[in-house]
Amino acid sequence: MTNKTKSSWQDLPLRIASALVIIPIALFCIIYGGWFFIFLLTLTSVAMTLEWANLFKVKLSNYRVCAFLIWPLIAYAAAMNGMWWEAILIVGWAPFVFGPRLWMGSVIIGGSGLSLFWLRFMTHFEMWTVIFIVAVVIASDSFAYITGKTFGGPKLIPSVSPGKTWSGAIGGLVGAGCVGGGIVGYLCGGLYTAFIGGALFSMVTGVVAQIGDLLESKLKRELGVKDSGKIIPGHGGVLDRFDALIFVSIFVAVVSCVLPSDDKLSKWGGELLSTKQVETAQLQFIPLTLFK
Repeated sequence: MTNKTKSSWQDLPLRIASALVIIPIALFCIIYGGWFFIFLLTLTSVAMTLEWANLFKVKLSNYRVCAFLIWPLIAYAAAMNGMWWEAILIVGWAPFVFGPRLWMGSVIIGGSGLSLFWLRFMTHFEMWTVIFIVAVVIASDSFAYITGKTFGGPKLIPSVSPGKTWSGAIGGLVGAGCVGGGIVGYLCGGLYTAFIGGALFSMVTGVVAQIGDLLESKLKRELGVKDSGKIIPGHGGVLDRFDALIFVSIFVAVVSCVLPSDDKLSKWGGELLSTKQVETAQLQFIPLTLFK
């Protein structure tokens, strides 16, 4: 093994160690839901918002920035009271008062938080829907990393991310399709059509994940920084770790809202993203009624 090959794998132990800590905690919060999930979502959102402000070298002593740090939480509180449209306005329109740079952060970070909130509590499979997108993102990232380091080859977009290759991108899509298809097929009773539909949708989701990763890489390159932070060994900051999940959660949440629900579609795994059939799609800010 050459020195170049060795150096290309040198961050793998740190990546694995970080994953062994993060994944069990996240899985516990996703499965048990309730305040565990809200706490995880809140903590992650504040951390990403703080990193976003630091990327643009905004002084945290500014009262506007302090308000910006808790802005996504206001939207989450609105969603918990069933005020979904108001929550969307809070993260999409109101943050203009913070300026265009912070506004963009509010849309991306707050929008992904609301999307995860929606997917966990307002879709038919609840926790499995979130587990699905997390698994697809992890599979896409892991398979892209392994195949890219193993096979190398032409760079994907060297001006944006010099380390990413076409072999890695293809490997990531294959991994996402296999893992996502397996989950959807299992949830839909082992139907082969559900596996096929789930695999195809997972590959599309994998494309979104890679686009999210590339967009964050482009932003960091334009700002002249390598990582958004240093809190996660082997990965950098919270934004570095969850950049793909941010875009995937928004994408999947939008699909779940516009996806028709019928028997034919369910045979192809569409049931995974079906929205709950309730008279009013509202949550109440009361533990005993918000969570079963």
